Amino acid sequence: MLPRMRELHALQAECERAEATLRTVPREAWARPGLGEWDLHTLATHLTRGMGRLTAYLDQPVEGEPVKDRVSYFRYDADAVAPGVAARAADEAKALPAAELAATFAEVWRDSVARASAAGGSHVMATPFGAMHVQEYVATRVLEAVVHHMDVRRALDLSPDPDPAAGELVVELLEGLLDSPRPRNLGRDRFILVCTGRMAHDDPRFPVLR
Repeated sequence: MLPRMRELHALQAECERAEATLRTVPREAWARPGLGEWDLHTLATHLTRGMGRLTAYLDQPVEGEPVKDRVSYFRYDADAVAPGVAARAADEAKALPAAELAATFAEVWRDSVARASAAGGSHVMATPFGAMHVQEYVATRVLEAVVHHMDVRRALDLSPDPDPAAGELVVELLEGLLDSPRPRNLGRDRFILVCTGRMAHDDPRFPVLR
């Protein structure tokens, strides 16, 4: 049965699609270019870690009221954060054999969905950027799942295939970062790619997230 929370429903649906993609990766494809300096193995490891953050942060103590929502969570200094993210992904990829990635991803996302569902959307949890409601943090995981699943599929020469509900939620979040509706000349997938710097666009407002 799918969870009732809209955000959690979208996360589960997108993770099911990402898991299906990961289970089709040929052994020799894990060394393909993935994203930036990452190969596909490292990219998929980063995706797996991102889906496990719900469980990790729900286990941490939290103080005070929420200070971030799904949009403000992504307003941070990307240049300051990027080196740590890249190094952590590379280190974790060394510890996670490619042959175990799909099964590990499956276990991680299911545990996170179960934990978030049990906690409830209004529960307050810790995150690296301050306390948030579970429902708001889950929305950030949907964005991570959709965007990095797109990255995985691109590395495999496959077209983007986000879950419709997850894609809709990500578009809404990115419109919040843009402070404007999606331009009419950009379809859902192109809008997500342009907003995240994966596709060039002549509008100086893009990308809104790196």
